[in-house]
Amino acid sequence: MASGDALSELARRLMEWYSANRREFPWRVGMSSEWQAALTAILLRKTRAETVAKHYREILSALETPERALSLGVEGIERLLRPLGLHRTRARQIHALARAWGSGSPELPGLGPYARALIECLARRRLVPVLDVNTVRVVKRVLGAENAEEAVRRVVERAGTCEANLALMDFAALVCRARRPRCGACPLRDLCVQAASSEPPSRAQSV
Repeated sequence: MASGDALSELARRLMEWYSANRREFPWRVGMSSEWQAALTAILLRKTRAETVAKHYREILSALETPERALSLGVEGIERLLRPLGLHRTRARQIHALARAWGSGSPELPGLGPYARALIECLARRRLVPVLDVNTVRVVKRVLGAENAEEAVRRVVERAGTCEANLALMDFAALVCRARRPRCGACPLRDLCVQAASSEPPSRAQSV
């Protein structure tokens, strides 16, 4: 694991890059509803953020509360989500989640570790790591980290804001891409274990 000084420098540069290059999505502005954060996590699963953004306001308006989701029923939710794909699976998950919402159960249907962490980050603004294939790719390449969750947690803590998770997501999408990463434009290059190895990331090394 990188030293504390290296982590602090990584977090500083990452947030500086993010302030100038962040992607603007509607769910990142003023999110306070845990239901809406949970819904957003389900919509983003296996779907490009840009695609979700095109339909987000219409979907959110129709599914603004668990009660509205229940009133639509599974078939109504399916029709609403059709432009995103995976609409049958997602409709069942959202309907089941709406039925269980407010039950007090710690294991709500359709919410795995990623969704729960995203709720903590977006709705509660807590310093928790949000792990997906993209944030894991960045910390493994830059830090050579084996324990991705611990590495992301430490980056978020050093940054002092849960938005470090969003910065990692944007950095993965725009710079540290799975294919053809933009290493020449990377502000973390001199800190990067992968770059120091002089071996460009291959498809086999991407996660």
